[in-house]
Amino acid sequence: MEPTSEQELKQLLEEGKITEEEYQELLEAIRQKEATQQPVEKPTESKPRTGYGKAALTLMTASIVLPVVAVLMALVLNAVGAKVGSKVLLVSVLPIGLSCTLLAFIFGIIGWKTTQGKIAAIGVPCLGLLIVPGFMILSLFYVRAKSTVAVEQQRAKIEELGARHLVSHKAYPLDSLDGVLAQDGIELDNVIFADGNGSLRFFTNSSEKTVVRLFETGPMGIDNRMLIYSAKVKSELDNGIAYLEMWCDIPGKGAFFSRGLAQPVSGSTNWTTVQTAFQLEAGQMPGNVKLNLVIEGVGTVWIDDIKLLSSPLN
Repeated sequence: MEPTSEQELKQLLEEGKITEEEYQELLEAIRQKEATQQPVEKPTESKPRTGYGKAALTLMTASIVLPVVAVLMALVLNAVGAKVGSKVLLVSVLPIGLSCTLLAFIFGIIGWKTTQGKIAAIGVPCLGLLIVPGFMILSLFYVRAKSTVAVEQQRAKIEELGARHLVSHKAYPLDSLDGVLAQDGIELDNVIFADGNGSLRFFTNSSEKTVVRLFETGPMGIDNRMLIYSAKVKSELDNGIAYLEMWCDIPGKGAFFSRGLAQPVSGSTNWTTVQTAFQLEAGQMPGNVKLNLVIEGVGTVWIDDIKLLSSPLN
């Protein structure tokens, strides 16, 4: 039996079972055998930087959520009248969102070997392509929200005026064309009307602004009141809007107008009561009041039950 270790080999030498020369040969053989049996260390593989990948994905999510939440909260604050607060919110949060976007891209590149890193590194540039249309959509909602608030304020104002003691100064039932100033494009409609026996129908095939002159009152001995031009309007417009327009000629002051842009009609609508108001200060007695209908679009508009009213200022 051949010795398997240096200790066994040394014991054989001491017992005289092998010579010194045999001892050296066997010792060399044992050492070579042990050397060939040593495990080979494998090179360590670099582990993916999972921390950077997770951080990149978190930052990218924050860059999407923070601006959206900030804009929505700004809309709410603006709607309730806290305009300063909405501006401060946008100014403070939006730069944070942009910083999160930049850091998300950098960390995504560093942690590219992770799935989260790849998502962030690729997602951030794609997100950048959506920023412009995204802000356009948010701006559209913002403008629409402001328009809604303006309309509600106008309606509240009109309702408040209606709750006061209204005085009727002029009434035009439009059962005939008597007194109507416009001559072209306007007709009496005895089939479609809101009240009485007829209405005025006007058709235009031009998208340009068309002012239909209806009535002039002449001198009116009223001042220090809110003058209200009211009418019922129906529309069949392919595009554009229609609204009331009132001009007040104040002697020594000039001509002033009031347009019902807060209450326009558009598209296909049933009979709708619309109004526009003008505030007459003390001593401002109109020498003449002109009542018009303005159409900005193509289609047909009906108007009926025109009234000129007034309400106390206080």
